[in-house]
Amino acid sequence: MGRAILIIGAAALAVGVIVYSLIECARTDSAAMRGLRKGGWIAVIVLLPLLGALLWLFLGRPRGTADSSTPARGKGPDDDPQFLRNLEERRRQQEQAEKLRRWEEELRRGGGTTGGRPDQGGPGGGSPGGSPGGSSAGRADDASDDSPGKNRPPRD
Repeated sequence: MGRAILIIGAAALAVGVIVYSLIECARTDSAAMRGLRKGGWIAVIVLLPLLGALLWLFLGRPRGTADSSTPARGKGPDDDPQFLRNLEERRRQQEQAEKLRRWEEELRRGGGTTGGRPDQGGPGGGSPGGSPGGSSAGRADDASDDSPGKNRPPRD
């Protein structure tokens, strides 16, 4: 009884090696094979079942691919430094665009265009009743001073 189990186990192992070798040979790229072409290796594995499978495993497989049947996994975006640099640059550009949009909105609400930055008034000062620059310091001065035509330089 023990001898029959040993023979069945050896036969199952041989069939497993043959099937594995045949599938791996069929999936391997022809340019990467050593020795024979793909059709030649398949013929050797089929015609010389155990010997052909062992020859494929030791002589025909491409070198350095112990797990060639598993597909190569790509990097995730958080593992790619170039992706992270691009993401940071995109975030900075969006921040600058948002800042510019807010400045333009402040200029529109301020009642005119100025030659300088949005927090400074242009030459000639402010308009009656408000600061064209939109800075909070200029508004505080204008709000406390009831004289509408008075021009003051903005505070630093």
